[in-house]
Amino acid sequence: MANMLDYLVWRGDIPLSVVPWGGVDGLICAQFSYLDFHGGQNTKGWTLEELNRIDALQEGTSNSFAGRKAVFQKMAESARFSETRMHHAIALTDPEIEMQFSAMCLDLPDGTTCVAFRGTDNTIVGWREDFNMAYQTRVPAQEAATLYLTRAAGLSDRPLRIVGHSKGGNLAVYASACVSKKIQKRIESIWSYDGPGMNREMSQTEGFGRIRERIHSYVPQTSIIGMLMDYYEPYTVVHSTASGISQHDPMTWQIYGPQFVTRPDVDQTAKVTRDTLHNWLQNSTPEQRADFVDVLFRLVDTTKATRMSDLTGEKFRSLLTMVGNRKEVNPEARRVFNRLMAQAVTLGFGNVIDRVRGRKDEGGGDGVSNEWMTMSPEKRMEMKAARTGQGTQEKPAEGPAEEKPADEIPPELPRPAEENGENKG
Repeated sequence: MANMLDYLVWRGDIPLSVVPWGGVDGLICAQFSYLDFHGGQNTKGWTLEELNRIDALQEGTSNSFAGRKAVFQKMAESARFSETRMHHAIALTDPEIEMQFSAMCLDLPDGTTCVAFRGTDNTIVGWREDFNMAYQTRVPAQEAATLYLTRAAGLSDRPLRIVGHSKGGNLAVYASACVSKKIQKRIESIWSYDGPGMNREMSQTEGFGRIRERIHSYVPQTSIIGMLMDYYEPYTVVHSTASGISQHDPMTWQIYGPQFVTRPDVDQTAKVTRDTLHNWLQNSTPEQRADFVDVLFRLVDTTKATRMSDLTGEKFRSLLTMVGNRKEVNPEARRVFNRLMAQAVTLGFGNVIDRVRGRKDEGGGDGVSNEWMTMSPEKRMEMKAARTGQGTQEKPAEGPAEEKPADEIPPELPRPAEENGENKG
């Protein structure tokens, strides 16, 4: 069986001008967005061939890094992607408003721009924000994604493709639904790969309705993440060679020729989990869901963990037991939680912590002005006030969110091709 790496080996010599963009290409770009590069924030950008030639990739330590690195190197060597220009890459964590956000622009050789949103990283902040989606109409990363897409669209008049894996898929759809009608008209397609759906309020907005038919949603046969909220139907079920939650890793998704190997429907495990979570969402109030998430992460705080990889197997099991027994957790929420935990062996959640251990915080580069780095101080104040319940009396935040540490561009790196008059667009 073959995956996206094999796809690049077999079909990388076929330019986008010969065989147009498809679902596998979108997944490749979504996975590429998880990588960090020296100079990634440069506003002029670098082609993938240049990034590979000058060894600009920042090394990572996660279990997924080796596969993603191999995919990038094949992209850089291929006629299909080598002249793709990456620019305006950012990666932010703002604990005060519980935001983890990362995105990049990819100017493709076919004259379009792909805006790629990264999924959740290893930080507790990022995972807390994911859980917040269960009760908040919007989370800060969604607000940041809308702002990022608006600014990315303003860089040129190129048609747009929006992609993302996991939470990145949710951000891709949310941002596309919230930008102006003028920008929406330029969006050719939106691609979500095992990404959570929208809450019901957002899925019924006019903005979502205008782009709904352009959403392409893919999930593996035991999808858990992609079944959350009001998931996108119709979706395409992709065959994965992994089991349980490990199917969330797209490197296990199978490809034959130019397209995914598909299955008729998700399996029974995915359906049971989906129905359990949906029943809870439909039969609980936002306040009850907020209380549950608050208790869960207050207990996480007692472990002193700042990253998911800090939660060793023993700490993680203890945490689950405490949540399941907490009296302040709504009884219905406890019932749902304990039922899901009873399925943990089937779903493979016991391996999640091991899979993310050592996974680095992802940042990179320089060159993007502060207005690209986060939402406005006023919007940040609004999001912080909504989180803390302090109303509008809070003082505006001072300056943008703190950027993650990033290495400087090595002095031996050449200037971007565009500055030498070699930009091929």
